[in-house]
Amino acid sequence: MDTLRRALAVLDHHECLALLASVPVGQVVFSSRALPEILPVNFRVDGDGVVFSVASGSALARVSDGTVLAFHADRVDASSRTGWSVTVVGRVGEVTDETERARIRALPLESWTSDTRDHVLRISAERVTGRRLG
Repeated sequence: MDTLRRALAVLDHHECLALLASVPVGQVVFSSRALPEILPVNFRVDGDGVVFSVASGSALARVSDGTVLAFHADRVDASSRTGWSVTVVGRVGEVTDETERARIRALPLESWTSDTRDHVLRISAERVTGRRLG
């Protein structure tokens, strides 16, 4: 067993966004019917926010009205006991401007599911926190 003591390093805003940009999937954390819900999404960092697409009628499409939610991504290597974790908290809104929607859709933002993702959502990065171990 590794007896080396390790400290968590606090990451700055830019380090957090760079780490988020290095992975294709994260989790959106929100409230649905007064209960917490966590859903995985394919996403991209776009400026100071996170963008992703959802299907009509989905739980996330129903909360795209400025609701405050959290977004989380991480990478952990259990064998080396290293990794990082980043959380973004902000308001989510639907991108309705056609020029902006087209620009976001041109990003490498490919869904891993076959359903139609016709709503483009953006989470503003009002609070970004991150930690690195190792």
